Amino acid sequence: MVRLAATLLVLTLSLFPLELRAQSQGELRLNDARHRLVIRVEPKGPGFMLWDGDGTPLGDLAVQADRLQLRDVGGAVRWTVKRKDFGPQIDDATGERLYRVRKRTDEWRVEDNTKTVVARIRMRDGEAWINDPRGTTMLTVKRQDQGFVFATTAGARVADVAGASRVGAGLWFGVERFSPAERAALWAYFANLDR
Repeated sequence: MVRLAATLLVLTLSLFPLELRAQSQGELRLNDARHRLVIRVEPKGPGFMLWDGDGTPLGDLAVQADRLQLRDVGGAVRWTVKRKDFGPQIDDATGERLYRVRKRTDEWRVEDNTKTVVARIRMRDGEAWINDPRGTTMLTVKRQDQGFVFATTAGARVADVAGASRVGAGLWFGVERFSPAERAALWAYFANLDR
């Protein structure tokens, strides 16, 4: 009887959502449309630790003078984001170019390794538009109290990021072509190395 009562208590408690830990200073959180945590970026020394929504470590970001490295939990480099004259260049673990992010007068263009434009990003007056290669808006990025909200052109909320202050850095969390850890690497690059 005691086992049954204990089992019922555990099952009942598992139905209640866990209270989220308070956001610490300098920490970023990307939440999906249902307000579920997707990734947490926590400052650690000159870089950042990455955690998924369940609290499992994903790896870290090592920030250097002219580059940033995304490493997995074992310390293996997955991405290197280097500062170039045209903007950041993203290389894989072997040093092969995956993407270039080129700055134009009115937009950022994300190009793959064949120099094909895969995304366009426009910014104006503290807001941004994440567009497909043809220029059709996929997401808008608007400032909210402690970060930014990502929404469709119809106004449906897709995600939000808390803890980001610069739209030019925070908008990268909305570029869905990249994994959450890769988006965090782009945010860290634009927040720390893009001057």
